Amino acid sequence: MSIRTHATLMGRVVMKRIRLQNLFSLCSRAFGPYKAAVVGMAILSFLSGTLEGVGITTVIPLFSVIVGGEATDVISHAIAGLFAFLHLPFTAKFLLGFMVCLFFAKAVFLFFSQQLTAHVTSDFEKKMRSSLLRLTFTANWPFLSSQKVGHLDQMLTTEVSNSSAILLYLSNAIFVLVNLFVYSFLVFNISPSIAALTVFFGAVVFFIFMPLMQKTRMTSEKMVRRNKELAHYASEHIIGAKTLKAMRLEEPVFLRGTFLAEKMRGLYLRLSFLKNITGALVQLAGVFFVVGLFIFLYKTSVFQFASFAVAVYALNKVFSNVQFAQSSAHAISMQIPYLESLLRHIDEATLSGETETGHGDFSFTHELAFNKVDFAYSGKDAALSSVGFTVKKGDMVGIVGPSGAGKTTLVDLLLRLIVPQAGSILLDGKDISDISLSKWRGHIGYVSQEIFLLNDTIENNIRFYDAAMTTEHIIEAARLANIYDFVDSLPEKFKTIVGERGVLLSGGQKQRVVLARVLARKREILVLDEATSALDNESEVLIQKAIEGLRGRMTVLVIAHRLSTVKASDKLIVLAEGKVVETGSPEALLKDKDSYFSKVNNLRN
Repeated sequence: MSIRTHATLMGRVVMKRIRLQNLFSLCSRAFGPYKAAVVGMAILSFLSGTLEGVGITTVIPLFSVIVGGEATDVISHAIAGLFAFLHLPFTAKFLLGFMVCLFFAKAVFLFFSQQLTAHVTSDFEKKMRSSLLRLTFTANWPFLSSQKVGHLDQMLTTEVSNSSAILLYLSNAIFVLVNLFVYSFLVFNISPSIAALTVFFGAVVFFIFMPLMQKTRMTSEKMVRRNKELAHYASEHIIGAKTLKAMRLEEPVFLRGTFLAEKMRGLYLRLSFLKNITGALVQLAGVFFVVGLFIFLYKTSVFQFASFAVAVYALNKVFSNVQFAQSSAHAISMQIPYLESLLRHIDEATLSGETETGHGDFSFTHELAFNKVDFAYSGKDAALSSVGFTVKKGDMVGIVGPSGAGKTTLVDLLLRLIVPQAGSILLDGKDISDISLSKWRGHIGYVSQEIFLLNDTIENNIRFYDAAMTTEHIIEAARLANIYDFVDSLPEKFKTIVGERGVLLSGGQKQRVVLARVLARKREILVLDEATSALDNESEVLIQKAIEGLRGRMTVLVIAHRLSTVKASDKLIVLAEGKVVETGSPEALLKDKDSYFSKVNNLRN
């Protein structure tokens, strides 16, 4: 053997060892909490397989009793000894009854094994889905904002189900291994040489097809990526369905989806081929082996029909189990990429978990201040540079500026979705990072341009997971948001279903429902992030009236492009290129002909 060939073989051995270690590591991590259950499954499978093997072996003494001969194998003598110990007659009738009892007991153990597997599998799926949801929604904003639409629902459904299937295949593998041992022992009891030849032949067949499992796993990894790609495609285009129809783009969008579906079809066919060709070839090899064995034994003088019939059945079972082992190995190879994807997401979400930096209480009596705050996104220029301003309690402050000025970054900092890289945000002189994050957000109300409504009633969209909120609070908030009269005019009133993403409401109505949602929670600081930018004039006026009605009730920060939205503010802050370039009352800035606010106002007029 050449050095190169030897090195290649050694490399393959090492890679197989690494893959087995990786499989063990993955399964240990994912299914470690179920060690006791797995042991129970193994015991039940062992008992079930053993009882089946002994039951089949009973055929040998049964045939011997029927034809008037005597079985000489070890198991037959053991069964005869058991009957003598129990003082039972060694007759065909009692042997048949004994066989039935064995198979009945086998069925009972198999049933409990399958039930235990089902309970463990369902518990794994529930806990995995709960973990995915909790870790994802408690992750920090940079992580959440990087997630693609449709990926999470793909993980919660397809990937969790496929990962739990590994438990089922492992449970089946235990049963298969026990059966292999029992039936190999049965063949050994009849003929040690045949048993040795069978084990050797089965091992050779198994390892010949091992490379196909690696191809199965690689193909399955591609399937995982395609599944996520298709889920992302579907979710993304359903969200933008109105735009697609308006632009007459149904056909190219359909063709893109068809292309993805065709790719998945090809991968599915490849996986099916790899799995089915293995099963077919193993089955064919088993048939040739049994036929060859029959020809050999038939020509010998020791041929006994009863023993041979049991041996053939046992050999068939051995090869069936080898075939099933191959199928299970392929199935596990197909599911492992799904489990890897889940655990990878869990690791990333865990590392990106939102950290609680403060433990202090929220107390706001004087002012909120940005003190020389800097922030830059990775690999980009500064989004905010030395930003400083103050907001008095109870004031309404407008924040304006061109696109890219840093308004959204400022809001994200205020919501503590991101943290300043320099400087600080102070509440009554106290750094907000020292305040408990949950308490901080419990006092901040946020209304964005991107409206988030559930496909539920108006009432539940205002209540929004707050079971303690009373109907009186909902009605009061609806009045403050200038939406009550509209809701009261509806046949179902607050029980009216708004449709998917609020499709049954107008833009202004949706925005006022969201505003009512925030007002019902009685926050101390309200942030309106471009909340009126997509509204018609009438809807904007209603929102403005609602906002102005809050003056003195809470501190309001209004981020807007529309100058009309912020003209009633107590103070304006103008951002440009990440810096505060102007501050003052709307009246003062309008009088200054060189101010940004005045220039933009003149352009629009």
